[in-house]
Amino acid sequence: MPMQRLSSLPTLTIPEIQLPFSGPSPRSDSDQLRAHALAWAQRYGLISRRGAHRLSTTPLLGLGVALCGDAPTHRAEILVCWYLWALTLDDRIDDGPWAENGALDRFITAAQAVVETDSARSRGEAGQLDDPMLVALTDDLWPRTKYWGNESWRHRLVQHFVGHLRAQATLVRMRETDTVPTLAEYLPLRRDSFGALFFFDLIDAAEALDPHHHSPDIKWWNTLREHGADIIAWTNDIHSIAKDLVCGERFNLVSILADTGELDWPTAIKSAHQMVNTAVAEFTATSFRYGKHRPNAATAPNRLHQVIRASGDWHRTVSRYHLHTADSTRRANQQVDLKLTPPTLKSPQFEIDPYPLYKHLRTTLPIVYDEPTDVWLVSRYVDVKAALTHRGASNNNYAWQIGPLLGHTIVAMDGCEHAQHRALLNPSFRSNALAVLEASITSVTTDLLARMRGRPQVDLITDFTALLPARVMARALGLPAETPEEVTRLKNWCAVGLAYMGNYRQDPALLTGGLSIRDKFYEFIQPHIDARRAEPADDLISQLLAAQIDGQPLAETYVRAYCAILMTAGGETSHGALANLIVNLLSEPGVKDAVMANPDLMDNALTETLRRNPPQQLVLREARETLELPSGAVPSGATLACLIGSANRDPDRFTDPDAFDISRNDRDASHFAFGAGPHFCLGSLLARMEITISARMLLQTFPNVRWAPSFQPTERGFINRCPDRLDVLL
Repeated sequence: MPMQRLSSLPTLTIPEIQLPFSGPSPRSDSDQLRAHALAWAQRYGLISRRGAHRLSTTPLLGLGVALCGDAPTHRAEILVCWYLWALTLDDRIDDGPWAENGALDRFITAAQAVVETDSARSRGEAGQLDDPMLVALTDDLWPRTKYWGNESWRHRLVQHFVGHLRAQATLVRMRETDTVPTLAEYLPLRRDSFGALFFFDLIDAAEALDPHHHSPDIKWWNTLREHGADIIAWTNDIHSIAKDLVCGERFNLVSILADTGELDWPTAIKSAHQMVNTAVAEFTATSFRYGKHRPNAATAPNRLHQVIRASGDWHRTVSRYHLHTADSTRRANQQVDLKLTPPTLKSPQFEIDPYPLYKHLRTTLPIVYDEPTDVWLVSRYVDVKAALTHRGASNNNYAWQIGPLLGHTIVAMDGCEHAQHRALLNPSFRSNALAVLEASITSVTTDLLARMRGRPQVDLITDFTALLPARVMARALGLPAETPEEVTRLKNWCAVGLAYMGNYRQDPALLTGGLSIRDKFYEFIQPHIDARRAEPADDLISQLLAAQIDGQPLAETYVRAYCAILMTAGGETSHGALANLIVNLLSEPGVKDAVMANPDLMDNALTETLRRNPPQQLVLREARETLELPSGAVPSGATLACLIGSANRDPDRFTDPDAFDISRNDRDASHFAFGAGPHFCLGSLLARMEITISARMLLQTFPNVRWAPSFQPTERGFINRCPDRLDVLL
């Protein structure tokens, strides 16, 4: 939902949903089940160490344990792993762009091949098995589960599992096409997308229940389960309505009732609550009739009672769905002021257009906790500046951001250790070294522009901005990057490395894919390291090998890691900044003409681009102590997200901040695109030189460069925000 609509919404009253059932008894092995699931998920790369810590310190796994009932421990362990697998998939679908553009459909095709074929054949036929969730499904979950019941049970399980995935894909397509389903369309989709029917099958087999074994029971039992699934799904919708509204998620029972029935929000919530109560009454009546006809088969309905109650209790108490800043503890008929409910970094809207969200945060919630990502959002200029320069703010957050990939490196260091390592690299990006790099920038730019001559139309992303920084940094390191194949390989490695570091959503594919790419990159650079050790040259690898700290040379692990960091930072962020500068040169009235008339103004144009359109929208820090910032406090031990893109458009610091003004004075042009404080970007001078030189040469070589007919550049992304195409006529 657009932020301007959100700001006008009233305070919502979330009703207390009374479920007249008893919950399951606590299990004595619940700690063991949690520990097993977390170790399993980390082993398969579904979650990181940070994710495991979060799951171990919150009640998120509580429902998975509650579903186990009286199942023996060995089956309960698998059931909780299934729950964590489904929870991870739900997050991937909800949290961003992973599921879009057919990606979820391809994932489902692969998953369906796994469960519909025997394990010996599925690995060869499933495809996409580099995805850790599919690996876990193929190698562990399905082989350990599929023989829990008979063939009839297995058929139902597969049917409900695939139906669960397909319903989620249908909702994703509706989201992509901005389609609003009718209530009649939504209800069966919601029942299937939540996955309750699939888990009912798992619960049956885990406890050796088979309510389908007597054929006259099947109709009763299916009706009972459908009512139970609806109760769980609709309860979820009611409890998550505030979160969904803030995140722009339209597929919620309350929203559907409001949209299709033209109801106000309080009435829509009451209608949804009444639907839950009606479903509870129908479930109870059906359960009674089932028990009356089959007096010896009361166990299965009782287990459903327990599951429904456990789900209701979980939704009422878990912070996952309750993002209100003042008090996340649920009370009966809680009042939720949506203006005080923060948008989460997991919202797809941050990928599409974060600036309205930033405005809302700066105005109403300048320092606020974002529960889904477990970080504190800092959005005002004065607070971001204070956080980045505060001696109590540490870079220890990189221990989980990039530590598993590259180990302990300069990006995670603080204090004297950081100063020592930075002193090793500083000379490579200052004074005489920059003159050598300038020659490389000019040479690479000349070559790229020459390749575009004679072509009436090009994509400057593919042919220019993405290639230039990668080739310049590769030359600086002494790595080959002249052929298209060499450049593409380096670029792919860099893109994955940057995505891994910015994996705020903890996507499993990046967790495992980053490690694989790192190993390939290290294998590629090792011969070059060996050659420079035997015969030093005038490049960064040789300088790293010659560097010493306390009289000792850098360990080779540092040398490899610093090559990866420099290649990634020097390649990807400069590409985004150059692309955004070109957009402003060609789109902002009068800017291109002014720069061509006075090339020195290119520096101003870049500064204003970095302020208004920074390629990297945020940086993280960790609070070593309670940080007292101008707008409030961040608790000790917390991770805080310094929202660069928001601070750079703070109207309390910049006049008309959304406008591109090439004539801003030095004070009014100050920005955080390169950070601030002791961790200010090491390569900022190189980046500025690289971008301004290449942009000047582009305009000098092709003075008539302009947008292709009907083309409009569109910024997208959050980790690296820039257009993905720049179609121009030369």
